[in-house]
Amino acid sequence: MMKRITAVSDYTPKNSILINGEMVVFKLLEKSDEAALKDFFSLLPDHEVNDLRENVRDAATIASWIQALDYTRVLPLVAWEESLRAIVAVSTVHFKEGVYRHVAGVRIVVGTTYRKLGLGSAMIKELVELGSRLGLYFLKAEILSEKRLAIKAFRQMGFEYKGTFENYFMNRKGETRDVVLMVKQLRLSAEEEMFYEF
Repeated sequence: MMKRITAVSDYTPKNSILINGEMVVFKLLEKSDEAALKDFFSLLPDHEVNDLRENVRDAATIASWIQALDYTRVLPLVAWEESLRAIVAVSTVHFKEGVYRHVAGVRIVVGTTYRKLGLGSAMIKELVELGSRLGLYFLKAEILSEKRLAIKAFRQMGFEYKGTFENYFMNRKGETRDVVLMVKQLRLSAEEEMFYEF
């Protein structure tokens, strides 16, 4: 049975030092963070917002996420700048059920002023540690093919390229994008574990 984080108290905030020496703090998103989350998405370029899965500029969308916070379904991990006044990156772990309960999808968005500082890689590393702690077997990421730096960051953190799906993603303007599937194995299957014991 997979473990689940059910409350903020189940996760201890962590500090991470970026390439430029700045510190960020990883914390689970809380209901009190709604305004900070709106501010974070308001600063993203329009063309990037258009390529996100949901309309993050719509206050009702953010409000619905906050109201429906359930860490057993979606685990939102955010990075705050050191003074805890602003969110600078957002990531989520999307759990599955049934025959795919050992697999979770991950998504990451880093604010424009905090890119190329190692923050994306640090968040991926933290998500991998979380996934291992929760007993997951696999993490998977679906990344737009033009996001070369994101693909590189996931590869450096041990995610393997599994294929490209042409025209798999359609943004709000109706434009299609190719999607790269990357997967990180966190643990062996029961059969593989038995094999390596001999």
